[in-house]
Amino acid sequence: MVKAMPLDKNTRLADLMYGHNGEFHCHLSGRFDPDKYTRSPPIQICEMECGCWIVADGNNRVGLILRRNPEATLADIPGRLLVFTGIGEWDDDTMGWWNPSPKSFRDVMRKRPKTRTDHGIVVHGMIERCDDGSFFACVVGGKANSSISARGATANDAKAALEGRVASELGTTNLVLVLTSMNALEDHQCISHDGYSTWKHQSPVVANAES
Repeated sequence: MVKAMPLDKNTRLADLMYGHNGEFHCHLSGRFDPDKYTRSPPIQICEMECGCWIVADGNNRVGLILRRNPEATLADIPGRLLVFTGIGEWDDDTMGWWNPSPKSFRDVMRKRPKTRTDHGIVVHGMIERCDDGSFFACVVGGKANSSISARGATANDAKAALEGRVASELGTTNLVLVLTSMNALEDHQCISHDGYSTWKHQSPVVANAES
């Protein structure tokens, strides 16, 4: 059996996997108030085959908590609002289709350098990982509204090659290339499970489980 990341009152919410594909989005604002969500489904945290845990339902509420306190733990959520589901007891096939390479909340919420758009020509395009592991990037525009594309062994290689071709097409080096990923560009990165004990099918012990 795969060693799972243990869950208890000290488990950091940031170490849970974000249940949505792509960039982090939170549609809630303000401070997390458990009494506001009495009619909402509980926050469902599910075990993955690799041993990580993913938030299948309740990502907005978890994100709201982490915005205020990046070091928040399971103890910050009343036990009545939590449901834990083991392998084989939840729809992991649908999650695998929807979010094939989940990332932790810590990763998706990490502040990244903003793309500078205060100078230069901004060109938007797309990038995707192909079945053979290579990367394909393209934009539509330029002369005669033509398509410009490039491939690379890595996402950065594909982007750099495309940027060079677009710059040549437009006759400028003053270019800002913004690419939207069409699928997961990276494989799922597990939280380290070294030294963790195998999770047994029982509700994790949470300090305020009676709340």
